[in-house]
Amino acid sequence: MPGIAHDTIDSFRHKVESFSNTYIEDWNTWIGTASSARPAQLGRVLRRWQACRPNRMRRDAASAQHQGPYLDDLLADAAPHVAALAIFDIADPAALDDASFNTALDQLWQVFEQLSYHGKARQGRAGSVGISKGVMLATDGRVGPAFDSVVSSELKVGKIQTATQWRTALAAVHADIRAFERVNGIRFADAKPPRFAMLNNGRVYDMALGPR
Repeated sequence: MPGIAHDTIDSFRHKVESFSNTYIEDWNTWIGTASSARPAQLGRVLRRWQACRPNRMRRDAASAQHQGPYLDDLLADAAPHVAALAIFDIADPAALDDASFNTALDQLWQVFEQLSYHGKARQGRAGSVGISKGVMLATDGRVGPAFDSVVSSELKVGKIQTATQWRTALAAVHADIRAFERVNGIRFADAKPPRFAMLNNGRVYDMALGPR
């Protein structure tokens, strides 16, 4: 069964409202972090979210214990592609038909694949969990959800190993949102709980499917 397609507005809001408070606090801290402090904060959040396990995740330049690139470099490399997604909205019918958006997503996959640098999994590179969590943070929730095991299982998208498969999974998210909108006769943005109304749609969708 799709993630929210058969939810009522009330049941959808309950899912979002019952999202883990720890992750909400992490998100609020991230959103409030100045750009100069974001490399270090990105590392803190992604380590708490176990984004790159079992591989070793990169550190920011100030605290790194490895050779570059550092998280500072990854965020700098990601910046033009994040900017290209400035108006991306996972609930927008045209979002995944825009070639410039798809190019930016492919480039972000390549950037955030470098989140980890050593380990037995994927020749040391980050996988879809780390990449999608990193991109969700870097885009302030415009691109979401993060495809951890819970979300992937809920959507039945299978293993995500490439940027193309990631975009296909995002298309499944979009289809799920559109189905929810048709059933309930409401825009996804208008169905969000009032206290989360200002969050980007990708982040709110992540909260609906994520850990309780």
